[in-house]
Parts: sequence; structure tokens; C-alpha cells
Amino acid sequence: MTRRAPCPVIAIVGAGFSGTMVATHLLREARSPLRVVLIERAETAGVGIAYREQSDRHLLNVRAEGMSAFPDQPGHFLRWLADYRGDDALVNPSAFVPRRLYGQYLRDVLATAADQAQRDVRLEIVHGEVTGCTAGQARTTLRLASGSTIEADRVVLAIGNPGPADPPVDDRQFFSSPKYQSHAWSMQGLISLRRDDAVLLVGSGLTTLDWIASLAERGHRGAIHVVSRRGLLPRVHQPAARHVLGFDPAQAAPNVRALMRLIRAEVADVIAGGGDWRSVMDALRPHGQTLWQRLPRPEQLRFLRHARTWWDIHRHRAAPRNLETVQRLIDQGQLQLLAARPVAFVERGDAVDVHLRPRGRADIVIRSVQRVVNCTGPDSNYRRLNHPLLNTLREQGLASVDDIGLGLLTDASGRLLQRDGAPSPTLFTVGPPRKGELWETTAVPEIRQQAQALARELLVMPDSLRNEAGDARSVASGLGLTPA
Repeated sequence: MTRRAPCPVIAIVGAGFSGTMVATHLLREARSPLRVVLIERAETAGVGIAYREQSDRHLLNVRAEGMSAFPDQPGHFLRWLADYRGDDALVNPSAFVPRRLYGQYLRDVLATAADQAQRDVRLEIVHGEVTGCTAGQARTTLRLASGSTIEADRVVLAIGNPGPADPPVDDRQFFSSPKYQSHAWSMQGLISLRRDDAVLLVGSGLTTLDWIASLAERGHRGAIHVVSRRGLLPRVHQPAARHVLGFDPAQAAPNVRALMRLIRAEVADVIAGGGDWRSVMDALRPHGQTLWQRLPRPEQLRFLRHARTWWDIHRHRAAPRNLETVQRLIDQGQLQLLAARPVAFVERGDAVDVHLRPRGRADIVIRSVQRVVNCTGPDSNYRRLNHPLLNTLREQGLASVDDIGLGLLTDASGRLLQRDGAPSPTLFTVGPPRKGELWETTAVPEIRQQAQALARELLVMPDSLRNEAGDARSVASGLGLTPA
């Protein structure tokens, strides 16, 4: 089946935060006939993996006051919370609310945009997986796993973060075992775990904290082993006064070592004055992309090798409640944090022996567990991703991976750069796939700005695309959505 519309069509592949917000801005700002097709392989559009239905112990790692979907309406999420809970007094701007609740907010944002769109601006949600495409100068045909196709004048890849990579061990046979969970975001994997099973979590970032919170909520009694290269946990969120940097990031030396010295000196000055290091990190955030883009490629690689982990644990901080749970389990002797890397997995009856090489040592330690869960976060190497759509785009020369491998090459507006370096006339991306170019492009504050700017870029279409459209109105109820 081929869908073709009598008006311009913008197809968005992926309905997590990135795709939902591009669709929302298109619906809110379009002033002439337009069909927005939002394609999502999961059952629910508008939430993605991060904000789907899950335990209320899985909290946002940003305070509610910073989570508005709209860059020009900073209080939007707080107002929605007040309406949702029916009482302004229950809304704490400094609270870390459940991720699940934020997913409901995004669904309502999309539903409201669809319901209030102009008469001939409509939204269609298609559930399916895009496995390939054929792109021309004017239109692109997307192929779905179901066999159907969708023709669009412009296509946005809002595919979010890639899944994690398996630990680099010589014998990969264990990765097909039921004792191994390759992706942490599986509620079935959590539910199937017995309360006395020993668990080894690979990675010690925010995903690991969510898993630990869920285990604690379920009354898990078995040993929990957390293993990562450096054995470092995200730092805790605490209130910090607003700070004005004592240096101009745009004038900082494009050198990682010099930049780290500059930041440490700034932190030392703030602490000496009775302040908190978090105020410096918060002040740096608006300049993250500038700092990254000023670094030559060798310096960017040096940052990834030596400074990335330290940057991440200070930049991507955790809700106090989750770290309190971790500390309680450590104090009780149930949880052990180890700086090490897995070198082998040996199944032995009901258990698996995980061979670990501790950091800075040559010997091997063994932890015997019933389940290994990969919590390492997104795979940072686009060259090895096995993504059907991305594979097709690269094979056709319609997309290129940046020379570090962190994402796709784009121009300033998010257009994909083709193999010959020319910007694509029809293909765009937003959010995490632009990480190699922007670095800071995985969190709500950065992506919401990108989504709004990209929607406005997409709406500037040649006159040849502005055909007369039929009288079709976007009806939210017909999409299974509930307007806010």
C-alpha cells in the first residue's frame, strides 16, 4: 500500500521526545495544508523508551522546573502538573518527578497540538518499523517492515539514542543466553528475576540507578554487583546558586587539558567563596556545543578517552532519592561497586561466572550471578550500528557517519550530509544522531530548541509543494490521544 496525500507530507521516524516535539511544533506553526506522519514502532507514540509506562521509582534526572517541552514557556510543565494533580500546592518546582508522568505530559502536548492545529493541518500516527527508503530530489519513499510504504516530501530521523553495545569479550556466545539481558529497558526481564538471584549490572550510570531503584522497590534480596571501567556513580543533584563564568568559553583554548584546568580553577574559586561546583557546571551548559565545536578532532578524541566519564558524572547528575537507595544497599552489604571490566562469561548450571579484570590490575576476580544486565547506555559508535534504515541510507550515499563515529554528519539546520558532502534536499535528523557535531544534544533543554528550529526549517517549502488539500482536520480522539 502506498499512501499519497494532496498536500505536503512530512514524515517523522521515531516518536520519542525528539520526534514528538518536531511533530508538535509543525502542528502548532503550520499555516497552510500539511500532513504530518509520525511513525513509531512501539505501541505508544509520544513517550519513547525513556518515558514509557514504568515504575514510579524511575525519576527524571532534572528538576520539574527545567522540563518544559517549550523553550519559550519555561513554566509549561509545572502548569501541566498542577492541572494533572488538580492542586497548585502539590507542585514542587524542585521535585524529581517519575519518568512515566513526563511521558503522559508529552502525549498530552502532542494531542493538544493536533486538536488545535489549522483546519488543513493533520497528524497521522503509523505504528511500524521503517526498514529502508528511496530518496529522490523531491520525494522520499519509506519502506516499512509490514510491506507498506509512505511517500513524503521531507523526512526527519528522530531515532533517539542507539541501544547499548555488548561488552567486548572474545567469546560472544553468552550474549544469546537467557541469563543475559542486552538492553536494560525490559520490564519483563526485571519481573522474571527471582528475589534471591544475584545480579551483575554492567555500567554505573543513570540507567543502573533506575535498575537498582526497581530492585529495591520489588524487595530484591540477592546480591547486586555494579561493574564499570572506573566504578564511578553520577553525582547527586543539589541546589546551587546561579553563577556567571569568570572566563569566555568562546575564547577558551581549544585544548582539553587547558580547558579542564580552566574549569577546575573556576570550581576552586567558587568553592573558596562558599559556593558549589554544580553552579559552574550549570553555567557551562549553554556553552557545551561551542566548547565541543572549537576542539580539533584530536582534542575531541582526547576528551572522549580521558575526560568523558568525569564530565558525564558531574554533568548528568542523579535524583537524591536514587543515590540514597544505592548508599543504603552498600551500607547493608547487598550492593558492591567495582571498577573493573568483564573479560569472560562462563555459564555453570543455574549461574554464570563473570570473570572481571579490576582497573589497574592484571589478576581476575569472579562473581557468580544468575543474571547479567547491560546498563552501559547508548553505543557511541555509529559505524558498528546494525540499524536497517541507517544501513540503507549509508549504502545509498544519503547519509555519512562523522569521523569519530558518534553520529551522522549534518549541516547547521539538521540536514543530513550525503556521501559527496552535499546537504540532502529531503532528509533531516534531530537529537542524539547529531552528537558528533554538537555533543550536547541528548537532553530535553537542547533537543527542545532543536525541534522548534527544525520544524520552522521544514515548513519553508517550495511553492510547488503547496498543493490544494482536501478538507481534513486533525482530530485528537481519532488518534487515541487525550487533549490537555
